[in-house]
Amino acid sequence: MASKSEESRLARNFHKTFKPERLYINAMLRYAAAGKSGNAQEIAAETGIPTGTSSGKVMPTLEYCIGMGLVKSSQKRSATRSPELTTFGRMVFLEDPYLKSPITQWLAHMNLCGPLAGADVWYQTFFAGFKALGLEFKREKLETHLAVIYATKPGGLIGPMIGTYEDDAALKICGAISEKNGVLTRREAPLKEDMIRGYGAWLLHSMSVHFPGQSQVSVAELDETIGFKTIPAWSDSSFASLLVLLERKALVEVDRHMDPWLVRPKQSVEEAWKNIYYDMI
Repeated sequence: MASKSEESRLARNFHKTFKPERLYINAMLRYAAAGKSGNAQEIAAETGIPTGTSSGKVMPTLEYCIGMGLVKSSQKRSATRSPELTTFGRMVFLEDPYLKSPITQWLAHMNLCGPLAGADVWYQTFFAGFKALGLEFKREKLETHLAVIYATKPGGLIGPMIGTYEDDAALKICGAISEKNGVLTRREAPLKEDMIRGYGAWLLHSMSVHFPGQSQVSVAELDETIGFKTIPAWSDSSFASLLVLLERKALVEVDRHMDPWLVRPKQSVEEAWKNIYYDMI
């Protein structure tokens, strides 16, 4: 029986082999911001996202937006959908509507890898599969890894995931993973000044979801439950540096007298999301 986490993540083939295209994500954000609802054909007519009589890019685009944490939609099994912008999605819509900035793409990627509302193949590759795969591995190893998880034959399980980070129309600016001669290499999320508030907002949001009501959480729990160190592929030293930077932004407080260290939120989740582009030049 699937766990609630498995049931809430996007299914293995939700994308219908399509990569997320930022142009269409923008169209879906505009649709959600307008408070509209409709079936695939109606959404296509309103947004210009191509769709056919039986398949197309409308529903995969909507699902990508959900997995990226940009919109929410309660009617998952209904033909009529009413997407609503999340706080993160509203900030993206207002400040970076075409997802051009690195922090927007990294946060979208980190959400796709999340254990609750992400996409299952992304979760299995970037979070749950880290110990088995590491930061560099052959494509065949990933195919075999996924085949064991899904109890099927290797081949075709990766889908458009790798290409998502190699395509300018998708998330190449983030470039969380790349392929060369059949070897896949994960990239560490950069600790640039204008990206720190975004990471902090993602952390505070994740803490509120996974540890509601708790005033402090250990760094070990944050990674084990949320993937806060594993998903962005941070080394121990990078992670320690990030915590210092988050403290400087008054997003968290870190108790280093305890082992493992304890992290305490210093801002509300709403306030943190609203400030993710504050340090942009």
